[in-house]
Amino acid sequence: MKIITKDFISIFNAFWYRDFPLVKELKETGSRAEWTIHLGVCTRSTADLLGYFTYFESGGRTDAVIKDNAEDTIANLEWEWREPRFIEKVNEVRQLYDNRENCQFSVFVSYSDNRFHDDNLDAVLGQWGDVAEPLVLILIRFNRKKKRVFDLMETYHIQNGKVRKVKKQKALPWEAIGKRWEDQR
Repeated sequence: MKIITKDFISIFNAFWYRDFPLVKELKETGSRAEWTIHLGVCTRSTADLLGYFTYFESGGRTDAVIKDNAEDTIANLEWEWREPRFIEKVNEVRQLYDNRENCQFSVFVSYSDNRFHDDNLDAVLGQWGDVAEPLVLILIRFNRKKKRVFDLMETYHIQNGKVRKVKKQKALPWEAIGKRWEDQR
C-alpha cells in the first residue's frame, strides 16, 4: 500500500470524530444531508492537511476529487447513504471503477447494517474485481432501531481481488475510549 493511501486513511479516520454532527446528550441520530456534509468536511480537511486541493462534484460524475498542485488526480471519492448490497441502486463503485486509472487510488464511503455486513463487503468486492488499482472502502456499520445507530467504522484496502481490513474504530466519538469526546459518565 502506498504511503499516500496510508496517510489518507489515518487522517480521514481521525477527522471522522472532529466536527461530528451529533452530540450524545442532544442529538444521537443524523439526517442523510448531515452525513453528506460531514463526509465532505472530512474529505476537504484530509486533503488540506495532505497539501492537496478538493473539488466537489467534479465533472458532474464524482462526489469529490483530490488533486495536487499540477492538477493531477490523487483520489476520486464517492459516498452513498444506501448500503452497497443494493447494487441496482448503488452505482458509485462502478463509477470509481470506470475512472480508476486516472488516479492513485479511489475511495468509497458507505454504510452497512451489521446483519448484512458480509453482503455489503461482497457487493463492493464483486464490482471492484481483481484490478491492480487500489480502492479504499470505508463502511460505517450500524444497528437498525427506528433509525440507524452507528456502531463501528471499518476501513478496508481492496487491490488485486484481495480485501484487507486496515482500521477499525468506534463510529461514535463519545464511545472512543481515551479520546477527548469520550462520554465520562
